[in-house]
Amino acid sequence: MRKESGFTLIELMIVVVILGFAAMIVVPSISNTFRFSVKSASADLATLIKDTVNSAQITGKIHRVAYDLKEQKYWVEFTGEEALLQNDESKEYDKNRPKSFFSKNDDDEKKKNGGFIIAKSLTSKKRSLPIGVTFKDVLTEQSDELITTGIAYTHVFPHGITEQSLIHLIDTGKNEESLMVSNLLGRCRLEHHYVDAKEAFQGAKSK
Repeated sequence: MRKESGFTLIELMIVVVILGFAAMIVVPSISNTFRFSVKSASADLATLIKDTVNSAQITGKIHRVAYDLKEQKYWVEFTGEEALLQNDESKEYDKNRPKSFFSKNDDDEKKKNGGFIIAKSLTSKKRSLPIGVTFKDVLTEQSDELITTGIAYTHVFPHGITEQSLIHLIDTGKNEESLMVSNLLGRCRLEHHYVDAKEAFQGAKSK
């Protein structure tokens, strides 16, 4: 007589217990991985801002760090000083000045981006945030409210003055990082939790 194949109730219970233990090990591990990623991303962004300040001082050109809250990417752009706040005169000058320093592609990019082109020495291409990490919101001196969509910018000037900014990152495990950028030489401070604007800027701005 052929013995029927199959699992006994005890065997099934053993499998369930094993899977339960595996889940207890794997889930915290995944959470810790995302936690590391959001901390790493905020630290990388802080380093990039410092490098941008140095580049602005060395080149004498206005730079800006761009944060794309839709595509979850960031990069650095630069331009000549005259292009940040343009009037009719500066626009005419920019239109007629020699183009030898920039390639045709650079000129096209400048027209699309208000005079700014990507700073390839700092970010050769737009960088993506790690998987599972996103920009939650950004606040800068030029914005009255938290920016949650589109592209936000932190401007950096050749003399070292930097646009005060607050960047929040979050991961799928709801771990949050707050990156605060000060006016003085773009000094950055990181906090491993959500810091509101009032706390970050000592009352200079509010939500």
